[in-house]
Parts: sequence; structure tokens; C-alpha cells
Amino acid sequence: MTAASTPAGPSASPEPTGILNSALKRRAQDRFSGTLRIDGGQDGTVTMSDGLVIAAATPASPGPESLLLRSGRISDDEWTEAFAAAAPAGRMPAELVDRELLGSAGLQVLTQVAVMDAVFAMALSGIQTCTAMPAGEDDLAPLLPSDPGIEVDRLLRETARRLITAVEWRPLGLHIHSRPQRAHELADPPVNASRADVLAKVNGRRTVRDIAFVLGRGIFSVMNDLAVLAQNGHVTFQALRAESKPKPDPTRRPDQASART
Repeated sequence: MTAASTPAGPSASPEPTGILNSALKRRAQDRFSGTLRIDGGQDGTVTMSDGLVIAAATPASPGPESLLLRSGRISDDEWTEAFAAAAPAGRMPAELVDRELLGSAGLQVLTQVAVMDAVFAMALSGIQTCTAMPAGEDDLAPLLPSDPGIEVDRLLRETARRLITAVEWRPLGLHIHSRPQRAHELADPPVNASRADVLAKVNGRRTVRDIAFVLGRGIFSVMNDLAVLAQNGHVTFQALRAESKPKPDPTRRPDQASART
């Protein structure tokens, strides 16, 4: 059995997790096309094409669709019309650009943010196994892939940087599943609109993840704003209860895996 990996500390080398690091580097070297299924504190997938990462998804962070719709950058009606016209043919990115709902540069940034965020969220929660599933003829392509894909070395460096930053947030009690609440003491208003938006969604019930989905923002960006809000006396964090921690999916059988790294 592969040992669970843990995020790197501030003094560690800039490697996000041993398992994820070795799996991605090996697949990049092999110019792999297919999906890596991640099992751990937060399950998810990383999709690769010719050795580049083109998508990543996990319930712990908003995907491209959530980033677009929840933030209000695209309305539900605009998305529905574009989806109906383009999704069956696999040309959703081009359709959004053609309808001038997004520019090509904006779309590239959006998809890269979603990938970086998903990989960070999975690495932060701990990765136990990484299973490679080569692409098949019947596989559905990601709806909004990152184009061009992200080089593995770049993705790993950014993930390591974020994990090191997240270690500094631990004394605050800040984690993806923490439930921030307003501090009792008076504090000066947040200095920018981004933090003010985050603070407005803090009610003691929503988790950090919930706030990211409500705002349609990346989980790392929201955590960074919450860290500053906590340091400035605006919020505190409730302890993470044992029963609220993510649990393995009991419906997933070991024989569903095709190849382990």
C-alpha cells in the first residue's frame, strides 16, 4: 500500500507531495494522455494530454463553470445557450469566445486558475494514491480544458509554493473545511473589495470551501483573503470537528483502478 503523503513545510524542498510529484513527472515524461484519479482527503482527477495538464477537478474547489457563473461573469441563460450550441461538439471554449462572453486570454487564465486550485486543494488535503487511466475512445473531453496545457514542472512549483503558504495559515486554524466566524472585537473595515466580499459571506456556518463556491473564486485566493482578515481581527476559525473531516468513498472498489504509480 502506498503511504499517505503530507504537504511540505516551510523548510522542506519545493515538492508538493511525493506521490503526486512522481506521478505527474512520470506521465509528463511519457507524454501521457488520459486521467490520473486522485484518492485522499479530497478525491479528484487530473486530466493530461500529450504530457501536459489540461484539466483538474475536485469537489473541494470550484471548476471553470462555477468560476464563471457564481462570479456573475456569465449569466445562467448565456451559459445554457452556449452549452446547448457547443457542448455536444466539444467546442465550448470557442463558443464562449465567439459569443464574446469571454476573451481568449481571459478563458486561458480562468482554466489555469481552476487547474491550479484543484491540484492545490487535493495536495493540501493529503494524497494517498494516484491511479493512471489512459484515454479511451469513449472518454469525454473536459468541457473547458486549459489550452495550451500546463507544463507539469510549472504546476508542481506553484502547488509547492501554495502549500508552503498554507502551512503559515495553520496557527490561525485556516483550512478548506474551517468555518470562519465574525470576530467579536471591533476592527477597521477591510482595505479592499475582495476581502470585503469574502467577509460578507462569513456567517459561522459556511466553510472556506463554501465561500469560494458562493463567490465563484479560487479556493487559494479566498483562503489568502481570510488569512489577512483573521490577522486583522475580522474573523476567527472554529475548530474542525472530527465528523466533518472528509472520508473515503466506500463505493469505490480497488479493482476499478487500472495502474498505480
